[in-house]
Amino acid sequence: MAIAPTTPLIDHLKPPETAPFPPVRRRTTVLRMPQDAVPAHLKPSSRTTVAPAPKTPPPPPAAPLPLLSVDALRARIGPAMRSQTMPSHTMSYTPYGARAFVSAGTGGPTVLFEAGLGNGKNAWGRIFNEISAIGHAVAYDRAGYGQSERSRLPRDGLQILRELRAMLQTEEIKPPYVLVGHSLGGTIVKLFAKTYPTEVAGVVLVDARHAEFSKRCKQLGVHRMWYDPPALLFAMAPSAMRAEIASAALTARQARRAGEFPAVPLIVLSQDRSASRWPERLGKVWDASQRNMAKMSRLGRIKIVGDSGHNIHQDQPDTVTTAILSVIAAARYAQAKSKT
Repeated sequence: MAIAPTTPLIDHLKPPETAPFPPVRRRTTVLRMPQDAVPAHLKPSSRTTVAPAPKTPPPPPAAPLPLLSVDALRARIGPAMRSQTMPSHTMSYTPYGARAFVSAGTGGPTVLFEAGLGNGKNAWGRIFNEISAIGHAVAYDRAGYGQSERSRLPRDGLQILRELRAMLQTEEIKPPYVLVGHSLGGTIVKLFAKTYPTEVAGVVLVDARHAEFSKRCKQLGVHRMWYDPPALLFAMAPSAMRAEIASAALTARQARRAGEFPAVPLIVLSQDRSASRWPERLGKVWDASQRNMAKMSRLGRIKIVGDSGHNIHQDQPDTVTTAILSVIAAARYAQAKSKT
């Protein structure tokens, strides 16, 4: 009897061969309904709307720097401003006593005048009036001069400077200043600029003396009478003048030992009339010392004023006015440039 081939009993237990299943496609139904119909737990807790960044407008064009010139400034000075008569003075009551001063004009920087030995505010006359036509100008009497009260305090440069600043603060005459000083006033002006450099916009020295002038004359054997006249010549001078003469050497030392001169416009005006008649060695010392003063600032320069003696502001007032206008123009340009 024939036996049929047997099929393994385990074949029916084998799992069917694995076949790839088609991907399950799910359908998402988006229900749109009014916001008030949405359940509270499905509503977003907050909503933030990010607006596009605003476009920054381009910066406005910078204002052009002022193109000032001496001629442009002088054109504002009318014939009426060439009067020698100063404006009426005002009294300033400071901790150091009453000081008489005149103030006129508007616009900075303020031009501050410092007179020479034996002189007060009226020495500037026409120059003061011309400068007040284009800006603020201030001149005053030191203690014992003009209408200012006398002082029992020493009359050295630092004390004079304290009293001047007390007046400026009392009257709220604020910096920056263009300082104009004649003779001894020039030494006080230099001391001011070195002590308070941030308050100074420019300086004009009118036949001022260099702090080393007397020392250099002595070294070269120049007779003392030429650079340090005997006190007997001033015996009949007013007490304020004698007191300033007595402290002149100390004032020169103070100016010499003060800080650095600021890098501001500086014009040194020097006479030629008296210098041409001096002994040769004295003239050389004077000329060299004047040129050295102009080098105190990298913006300094010197002008020898022809046909003028020591009082340049009286012999050649136009030259002094021109120098002050030049410094004002330079100071205003620098101020405008610093703001751009």
